[in-house]
Amino acid sequence: MERTITVRSFRIDKEEAELKAFGKLKEAELKERGIIKSTLFDAVRIAPSLEDGKLGYFSPQEHLIVISEDIIDSCSEDTVRNIFLHELAHALDTALHGKLSGHSALFRECCSILGVDEGFEKSRVRTGIIDRTEKKNRIRKLLALSSSPFENEAAEAIKKAKALMAKDGITLESEEKIYMVPLYEARRFPFSIRSLLAYISNITGVYIVISKDGEAKKAIAYGSLEETEASIYLYDYIISATEREIMKLRKNGEKISKDSFLSGALSKLSSKTSDTASDNALVVIRDENKRLAKKIVYSDTKLKTTVTRSHGGDYSSFRKGAGFGAKMTVPSAIAHKELE
Repeated sequence: MERTITVRSFRIDKEEAELKAFGKLKEAELKERGIIKSTLFDAVRIAPSLEDGKLGYFSPQEHLIVISEDIIDSCSEDTVRNIFLHELAHALDTALHGKLSGHSALFRECCSILGVDEGFEKSRVRTGIIDRTEKKNRIRKLLALSSSPFENEAAEAIKKAKALMAKDGITLESEEKIYMVPLYEARRFPFSIRSLLAYISNITGVYIVISKDGEAKKAIAYGSLEETEASIYLYDYIISATEREIMKLRKNGEKISKDSFLSGALSKLSSKTSDTASDNALVVIRDENKRLAKKIVYSDTKLKTTVTRSHGGDYSSFRKGAGFGAKMTVPSAIAHKELE
């Protein structure tokens, strides 16, 4: 499962639909010309700022084209479509040659077939676009913090955002949006994973929905960009730390239930991070994330609240997990809470 943070809003959803329709029209033209027989891509997603200043990318594994939110916010329709066609050319390159060939002569030929404008076949497009979108992204993050229930944090964030907007003459459209990222996917969710998802929601303020995705279920976290990033970090940190400890104990000949051990670790971590003032503030954050997720993503769906049943597994493993959880530390702040 690829961990791609994407963004949802009514405007973004419309942009995604229009780009997908544009891409499918190009795909149909290629099939009519006999250039391809198979599907080039299945979906388009808009994501926050991508690594290494990328404007977008194509994922062959998921048949997915991802475009940077910054490009959607900052560029003309013509520029957005050319950047999209650049990524569609990577999909065409893969379909014709069996793999991505980078920005090779074969790729440039695919750009020519699709009618990509001159200059947009290159790996780096217009440094000015990247510079301005990075500034907008910085302002966007500050504005997200300005709605924090932590008063000092909110006041400082709005002050910095206004200063940057005035300096660079940048304005941002005001709209409700929510970021989302898949955290876990499986046909069955063990007790420990449900407990871990609840713990992550309590610590970061993300709102987590478990939905059906074909035969499997998928847990998706909704929140601000910073909150969804924190949810990934916290999930991966706890899973990797407990798995390393379980492997060590098993090498020493101990019989350990993974589900019970993780549950024990989480029980101790939960008690270590209990803080009434922070907990109350995070409830406000989580309720707002829930409101946005229900309004933007699940407006036609009735969400059910599930209750995590009590654990009735291996008590010995649970006790050892609790002992390990008592020693666990997270080296940096996770959203609005810092683990001791």
